[in-house]
Amino acid sequence: MDIQRITLEGLHNTRDLGGFKSTDGRQIRYKKLIRSGELYRATENDKIRLSKEYHLKKIIDFRTETERSGKPDPEIDGAVYIADPILKEETLGITRAGEDAPDGVMQLIEMVCSESFDGKAYMSSIYREMISDARSRAQYRKFFEILLEPSDGAVLWHCSAGKDRVGVGTALLLTALDIPRPLIIEDYLKVNEFAAQATEKSVRAMLARAEKEKNWGTLPETVRASHIRHLKTMFEVDAAYINTVFEMIEQQWGSTGAFLESEMGLDHTAIEKLKTMYMEAVQ
Repeated sequence: MDIQRITLEGLHNTRDLGGFKSTDGRQIRYKKLIRSGELYRATENDKIRLSKEYHLKKIIDFRTETERSGKPDPEIDGAVYIADPILKEETLGITRAGEDAPDGVMQLIEMVCSESFDGKAYMSSIYREMISDARSRAQYRKFFEILLEPSDGAVLWHCSAGKDRVGVGTALLLTALDIPRPLIIEDYLKVNEFAAQATEKSVRAMLARAEKEKNWGTLPETVRASHIRHLKTMFEVDAAYINTVFEMIEQQWGSTGAFLESEMGLDHTAIEKLKTMYMEAVQ
């Protein structure tokens, strides 16, 4: 499937999940389910398009209070805003960094750029936490409760980059809708393509800060290149991360279906309601 983003002026990782085909002969309706990164940089034209063309009715914000206060969502005509923070404040540095990063980001940069840092292992541990932590599971359960509320328009959910918290939430939703796992992973990995320019900008900003505060500008070019490679780990995704989620669920709950029912509140009736609300027969 050719996964496309919604072309917007200020947002680079906003996607309509419409057209995703399930194993039971249905597909997700267009202009109903939208995943995104932060909306802070949405232009007036972007807001008008989401409101008028996509009939956006609900915005679910997975970010923490600190993130929300730093880069608040813009008001979009006709849309209700709902805060649903997935991560705790102390994990903030994992998913938010750049020129305006919070205090303590230098420690994060130094950790990531150390020669002993194993990016994949570190990020996989964060993904496991999103499933193992009871609070995070409760917040994802709230996400599904919101999706199951009556709505005559589109629902959009987002975090800051639209890759980790949104990536897990979207994977759980697509699993509930019986979308094949390979397509779920294909969609998950698209952030590396859609956010490539933003990633380069963020990495440059972090490195510039380190060069200024830690005098890294005097380092050999080979070391600098290594730092850039390590920093990119924080802004890109890998199939290993989302597979860690599936593996953990299947090990601890037996199956994704059992997890969705016991932890997300999605029994057979709820699953069918989700499908009725957001899916249609393939034409």
